[in-house]
Amino acid sequence: MTHPLLLRRVAGVRRDGESVVLSVDALPGVQLGIMPGWLTGEPPAAQGVETTMPNLPELDLPPTDATAYELRVSAPAPSVLRLTLAPAGASVLADDGTWLGIVTDPAPAPVALDVEETDDAVVVATAGARLRVGRAPFTLALEDPHTGRTLLRSAHRLRQVAGLMMAPTALADEGGLSVNLELAPDEDVLGFGEQFGRLVKNGQRLVLRSEDACGTGTGMAYKPVPVWHSTAGYTGFVNTGAVVTADVGHERPSVLGLTVADDAVDLYLVAGDGPKERLTAYTALTGRPPVPPLWAFGYWMGRCRYHSREEMLEVAATMRGHHVPLDVLHLDPDWLVVDRLNCDFIWNESRFGNRREFVEALRERGIRLSVWELPYLDPASPRFEEAKDKGYLVRHPDGTLAGIRKTPTPDGRMRALVDFTNPDAVAWWQGMHEAFLDDGVAVFKTDFGEALPDDVALFDGTPAVHAHNTYPLRYNGAVSDAIARYTGRSPLVWGRSGWAGSQRYPGQWGGDAESTVAGMQATVRGGLSYAVSAPGFWSHDIGGFFGPELTPGLYVRWTQLGALSPLMRAHGLRPREPWAFGDEALEAARRWVRLRYELLPTLWQVAHESAEHGWPVMRPLALEFPDDPVAQSVDDAFLLGADLLVVPVFDDGSAPVRRRFYVPEGEWYDLLDGTTYRGPGFHEAQVPLDSMPVLVRSGAVLPRVEVDEGVRNTDDLVGRPWTLHAYGPAREAALDLVGFDGTATRVELAGDTAAATGTQPVAGRVVRRG
Repeated sequence: MTHPLLLRRVAGVRRDGESVVLSVDALPGVQLGIMPGWLTGEPPAAQGVETTMPNLPELDLPPTDATAYELRVSAPAPSVLRLTLAPAGASVLADDGTWLGIVTDPAPAPVALDVEETDDAVVVATAGARLRVGRAPFTLALEDPHTGRTLLRSAHRLRQVAGLMMAPTALADEGGLSVNLELAPDEDVLGFGEQFGRLVKNGQRLVLRSEDACGTGTGMAYKPVPVWHSTAGYTGFVNTGAVVTADVGHERPSVLGLTVADDAVDLYLVAGDGPKERLTAYTALTGRPPVPPLWAFGYWMGRCRYHSREEMLEVAATMRGHHVPLDVLHLDPDWLVVDRLNCDFIWNESRFGNRREFVEALRERGIRLSVWELPYLDPASPRFEEAKDKGYLVRHPDGTLAGIRKTPTPDGRMRALVDFTNPDAVAWWQGMHEAFLDDGVAVFKTDFGEALPDDVALFDGTPAVHAHNTYPLRYNGAVSDAIARYTGRSPLVWGRSGWAGSQRYPGQWGGDAESTVAGMQATVRGGLSYAVSAPGFWSHDIGGFFGPELTPGLYVRWTQLGALSPLMRAHGLRPREPWAFGDEALEAARRWVRLRYELLPTLWQVAHESAEHGWPVMRPLALEFPDDPVAQSVDDAFLLGADLLVVPVFDDGSAPVRRRFYVPEGEWYDLLDGTTYRGPGFHEAQVPLDSMPVLVRSGAVLPRVEVDEGVRNTDDLVGRPWTLHAYGPAREAALDLVGFDGTATRVELAGDTAAATGTQPVAGRVVRRG
């Protein structure tokens, strides 16, 4: 490519089945070098150049030889338009969108397109979305057909002082294909996956490449996702495995620039309605998670590392001795014989004895076992040669084995990667899980997965440019599918890496946060950003994974956050058991763990709602209050479902602190002390160490279950009656609840009494608040 190419004019329009195909001429473009902006060989006046500028330099225009591109427009659903822009003849133009395995249903509710042509534009529309394509110059605008409001427009109007284009609609160069969108004056952009900076991405430049981020403060991301929400009223999704650079008003303040490191942009636009409805439409394309088993919502405990069976059984016994409910103990790599960035499923009996007997010993104490893994093999492993000889490992184009990149190895040796595009390799990897599942292992922590090098030749021919970011999706999918097939229950992994579509393989956690207030703050922001891009079941390491010695105060504050998170796990390089931080921390942690178990009936309802509709369990305020301009930017608090407002306290001391927080519209009641707050507006509260603001929206009815010292785990809650807690006047006279057994229970409310029809026992009384 001698010159960058600017897509400048529509040369033709045709129908192709249910799609509309526009031929687009791309012209060579140049920058003057002296000043910013782009020129083609078209007449300067046609490009908007200010030819009367007194200091305009001589314009050395490039040739006007056109290169053929195509824009294919289709409608997978009434409010969804797919725009595939690529060089004419590119294979992606003929694909239904599923070739990378990100999109699972290419047309959840396909509709026919109406096409209207004028001298100036081609208008392609459904009942829910309208795309206006300018002919010359080539421009894009997404409109709401009900109101006529423009939701998105290309940034072709933006110029510098001499009239040169600052942000052409589409531009192809050595870096890939870029699309530039104009940011409206009051438009905010959220999303792009698990990003640890501010929730509103305006002013940021994000490189979407799954990385071993080495923490939450490095500027990298474990789970970037090319999905974003605009407060202008649309959601965007780039269906690619290539690196996407999203410049959200960073280089050019009014431009959202999207550069895909590929020759094509496969862009899905979801129009109108609210962000929740748009997430429903997006997840219809890329999949929704199943609800994990009930025990997954209990308390998990881990450490890097437990070194022996005896050590873990002692932790289990001490938990029971302190009457702290616990459902899962996690075992990091010490269960392996060769355990340094290697997983070959060879159990270390010298440390943990017979695996089945160990699992049974934990189950006798009411605890399930979680086991660590990663998709890398050390040449020192006895299984390495087998995998190499059978073609199960990723290779370079020259046939040599590929080794992990960027993640350092402790001994300098290469580590090979399993090729999850090879069905035989997938079956081999899945098969090694079966003996563990047969012995009763409950869940696998699918760690790492971000280290695939760029110069690879995958078994199925996936182009190298798409291989790196889709590797985590395939890795987690292989393990999740193995668990589902072998056990017959809802699968559950605990994944660190991810990409678009990862929400369908619950759950994920926020990686290696630092054990500081900054690490806790970044964790919340990462979870909220991920929530609007890969909605489902996300969590984090309570206490952070590494860093300065964790203070008792921060441990308690992080435990409170964890107790109101979708999933709850404490884990770190050093002990995370509550008694390790003193009696005050133990008492506070026990209180909040028990509160979580009391609220599990409510969390269980949110989980089923989320899985059904494609909504996250942990939600930014903007998701439930999209018309509140203040709520859009709140990233220090979140909603658990629609009715619980959680206000974490970011502090590492043990003294009471003042916490200022935003309350959305309506009346809200503090879950713990009943204090009433009215919104919209900011409020302050004095918060002692054992407390955290958790507000309930008026009209909510929360099912709760009694938790006493005898409750060891979630199994002990099954069959216990639920009590309904009503805050203010209930919105409905009847509730449809999902019982812990998965069956429906209908509850009729009448004053302070409740009558239930279903298998889940519900107490006959209603506790009124407010």
